[in-house]
Amino acid sequence: MAREPNAPARTIVEQMNPTEPMRASMVDHTALTPVDVRDLLPHGGVKGILGLADDLDRMGRAGAGLSRRVETVTGLRTGELQVLAAIAAGADHPRAVAAATGEIVEAVEATVDSLLQRGLVGRHAHVASGDQAPALLHPTAPGRAALEQAEGVQLRLADALAAALGAERTSRLRETLRAVADVMESGDLPTPTSSAAR
Repeated sequence: MAREPNAPARTIVEQMNPTEPMRASMVDHTALTPVDVRDLLPHGGVKGILGLADDLDRMGRAGAGLSRRVETVTGLRTGELQVLAAIAAGADHPRAVAAATGEIVEAVEATVDSLLQRGLVGRHAHVASGDQAPALLHPTAPGRAALEQAEGVQLRLADALAAALGAERTSRLRETLRAVADVMESGDLPTPTSSAAR
């Protein structure tokens, strides 16, 4: 669709969300400067690093595909399963669940409300709270069953993947994934920054 004359260029975010109306305050277009991708890749050749980025993107899509299969069987989104698993592991308050999952408290509270409505999570009062309203969280029997079902699906998918790859490639895959996870979890990976205006 052609832009109207003098209309500001659409940002990448807006292009990905065409139904989202443009907001003038979203981006300061006057502050945007061209960035040479080679300036962002000081530790390797452009071709090799871009290839790695493509491979990581494919892995992300593959992981999302596996998650969708679990969601189809259980009827629970990945975020809901993560919250439910955190509660089952002992996180009995939204703040504790947020700390365990890395989500913000407001998002956790919305997910908890959904799980409560579906009967997968319940509330109980602290033993020393007296007459206070129940505020602590626990998984219900259906909630634990949902987690067991999700785990079963994940195990079957992992088994099918291992069978398709074979023992040797599965071993190499696990080694590579552990190495990637170690780097990502170490906190040593710098956050890339764009080039300064020239």
